[in-house]
Order: sequence, then structure tokens, then C-alpha cells
Amino acid sequence: MSNVNSRIIIHADLNSFFATAEQQANPALRTKPVGVVKARGRSCIIAASVEAKKYGVGTGSRTYDAKKLCPDIILVPADFAKYEYISRRFIEICASYSPLCEAFSLDECFIDVTETEKFWGNAFNIAFDIKERLRKEVGDYMTCSVGISHNRLLAKLASEQIKPDGLFWITEDNMLEVLDRSKLTDVCGLGFGLWRRLALLGIDSFSDLRACKIEFLYKHFGPFWSVHLYNTARGIDESAVVPIEKIPQAKSVGRTYTTHRLLNNKLEIYKVLRNLCEEAAEKARAMKLCGRYVAFCLRTSPRSWSAKDQNSGEARSWYGHKTLARYIDSGRELFGVCQQIGAEWQLKDVIFCGVTLGMLTRSDWQTIPIFKADRKRACLTSSVDFINKRYGNYTVFPGQLLGMPIVMPEVTGFFGDRKYRLADFKVTDSPV
Repeated sequence: MSNVNSRIIIHADLNSFFATAEQQANPALRTKPVGVVKARGRSCIIAASVEAKKYGVGTGSRTYDAKKLCPDIILVPADFAKYEYISRRFIEICASYSPLCEAFSLDECFIDVTETEKFWGNAFNIAFDIKERLRKEVGDYMTCSVGISHNRLLAKLASEQIKPDGLFWITEDNMLEVLDRSKLTDVCGLGFGLWRRLALLGIDSFSDLRACKIEFLYKHFGPFWSVHLYNTARGIDESAVVPIEKIPQAKSVGRTYTTHRLLNNKLEIYKVLRNLCEEAAEKARAMKLCGRYVAFCLRTSPRSWSAKDQNSGEARSWYGHKTLARYIDSGRELFGVCQQIGAEWQLKDVIFCGVTLGMLTRSDWQTIPIFKADRKRACLTSSVDFINKRYGNYTVFPGQLLGMPIVMPEVTGFFGDRKYRLADFKVTDSPV
């Protein structure tokens, strides 16, 4: 191809992250099929080990189906604090090879080493170094697959070629061959919706897609997606690696939670709600933000629907929002607004709760509270944040949460929380 891209991009992807982290922590689980669930009693597997995947068990599998496919599977409750620690160490390792390191998700990083590979000889030495440091500094059972290419699209596709613990290089010479043996959905940015629309047009491979003229794609997909599909089929991607300090500012923060059982007691429901409000507000404060848009939703279990409700198609969920005159960043105030939104709701058979704080702006742009009580409350909140950051989440918490199992923060919602998760991230041991 002409206009050869001279960049050198590495994509590092932890293998079966949550499950491997559990095997790292408990050697008795190693070489055995492991499925991670959010908590004991949950019916959905959020991560499967390499051994479990060989039986067809994967993320999103129901535990019932997983046990049918693999009777010996060991189900382990998730430990999100552990995963966040490992993720931070992994990102720190990757970021030490270039200032252009993008934490794409909990378990994968893009690293633009175009200007820094010379310090290690070449990109392959960096790839092997990442693998070695991961084993030495994080755990001897932790592995990652690494892809190398001249853009983000192909680097990520390269890391998918050999798993686990693989290393693959996509060049100008083998690029089309790799694309043509890949599924359309194997490429980042081409999701189920686009795949379905392409399938309806009889396009089910990258070679088929390359055969389409741009005018045809424009007619069916419009100005943006037509160009995106045209370029993707040819391995063209000019997007930059976005370093940690340039992650876009969050537009909203929130937290959702699916309960273990149906909640019919208003006091129980409000305890869960207050818990989620505290976490959402703490995220905003960690990013030095506050917001004035509040959204609150509850959903019931389909098992609780009456035949009349099912036949009528009545929605079994409640949703409401409110835009405030001023900005807030405290869990207490967020909870109070949610109570106002849901004041008339019938709180019965609740299985899902979600809260959002949006229309965010910087806290330091707000006026200093006039009243002494408000200033005192802000100081108290700041002290609580300091204690919880030093000694662990919910070391100090509202008395309303007494008598309930605390819903702890999870790191699975990383795409929306990257700014929060990496707010105080620092590379401490760069070899450069």
C-alpha cells in the first residue's frame, strides 16, 4: 500500500483478567476451569478462565449453562479491589515505555512507542519486557497477549491472534490476509448493530466490504459510518493514542446495582439507593466535579409481573430526572433529590437501582458556601474522603447504611469511569 504509516503501536491485553487474577491469588485454582461471578448466588459469569473457555464457557454465560458445559467449573465471587490494584500495576508498567499510553479498559493498553522504542532496541523487546515485568511485579501466573502494528485498529486485532500469552505483528504485507480471516466483529468499532446492517446487504467479510464502493456505503450508512467502514476494511486508522492525562472529562457519573433478591421494604430500597448515591458523589468529588442533573431509576423482576401486566405490556420500571438550580457533590444531597423524584413510585419487587449525576462542572468554579453549617459539612465530607482513601472504601459511612451489606465499588464500568479511576495515577518507576 502507499502512504505507509510510520507509527509503531503496541496493544497489551491481559488474558482472562478476572479469572486469572483469582488463580494468581489462589494457586489451588490454577490449571482448573474457573468462572467469576459478581457475588455468591449470582447467575451470570462475568469472566472465565482459559481452562473454562475451552469448554465453551465465556463472559455472559449463565451459571446453569456453564455447569452443563463444564461440570467441574469452580465459581468464585469477584474481588474488585484486587482487580483494580492489578489493573493499576499493569497500566503503570505499560505507561513506563512511552508518555503516549492509553488505558483503553481495565485490562488493555495502547502504547505509541514510535519515539521511544529505540531505548529498548525495538518494539519486540518492549513486548517481551512487558510480559516479563508482569510476571515479576504483578504475579507469576499473570500473562498478556501483545499486538504490534502501525495503528490502533491493527494493533488490537494483532493481540487477538494468539491467546493466551501471544505476540503477533501485523504489517503492511500481512494486513489484508489477517483482516480477511477475521470476523467483521473481531475489529474494535464494528459492533453488532453495524454487523447486522452489513449482513442484510449480503456483506459478511472484509473482502466483501472492500469490494463496496464508497458511494454504496454512503447511501446505506451515511457520511460518518461509510468512511469508517471503508477505512476499516483496508486497515486504515489515524486515531491517536490518548495518554492518561488527556482522558476527556466525564460528562456524568453514576452507579447501578442489581440486587440478589427482590426488595419490597422501602427502608431496604432506600439503603441501597443511599449507598449508590454515596459512590456516585464520591466519584464526582475525586475528579473535582459537581453536577446539577440527577437521574434515578428502579426496575422490578419480570418474575413478579402479573399476567395482566404482561398482557398489557405495562412497563415495570420507573425513571425520573430533575435539573437543579445549583450544583451538588454530596451523597446526602443526591439521595435527597432521588427521594423527591421517586416520591410517588410504588416500591415493590425492586431488583435494580441506578443513579446518575450529570451536567458536571469543575468544583473550584463554584462559590464558597456562605453559611457556617454548609462550610462545616463540606469539611466533614473532605475528611471522610481522606479517611476512606487512606484506609479503604466505606471505612467511614453514613449511619443509614448500618445493618446492610455495603455495596462496594466495582471496576467493571471502566469506560465511563476512567477519569475517576486514574485521577491520581502516577508512573513511579519509568525505566526511561
